[in-house]
Amino acid sequence: MNQTMYLVDSNALVALARHRILSAYFRAHCRVTADVLWEAREHPEQSALAEDVCELTPAVLEQVRAVMKTVDVGDTGLVDLYKNKGTADPGLIASALDAIAADEGKLLGDTWILVTNDRAVEAKAVEFGIAVVRPEILMEHIDTAAAQHGATG
Repeated sequence: MNQTMYLVDSNALVALARHRILSAYFRAHCRVTADVLWEAREHPEQSALAEDVCELTPAVLEQVRAVMKTVDVGDTGLVDLYKNKGTADPGLIASALDAIAADEGKLLGDTWILVTNDRAVEAKAVEFGIAVVRPEILMEHIDTAAAQHGATG
């Protein structure tokens, strides 16, 4: 398809205003994982977020294994289960890896980008060659698309 797609972390959802999550751009280009959706279960637009969820398939779970193999024992930067911190983060990275792998060999594959404010997620994603942006960048794209759509009809 050759479009830019965003996997959005729960901390980025907090930064986005409700109108952006309901925008046509967000619906067309943004996804959340099942784990992020669970973390966002209290979000006012949770039902809209649930429309296009990236499920944790067996292939994604294999990618979670690959991600977790790179985390040193005792390193709680990415995941700290005792503090209930980062539980969706390995799945977020793994989902991006799975989406990228699904397009391998295609002439015009999609570009997948993680949207997060979490430095540990960013570092691990970059380690795996996944592009990362802050929520402010996604906000700019959504607002630009809305302005262009408003100008054209």
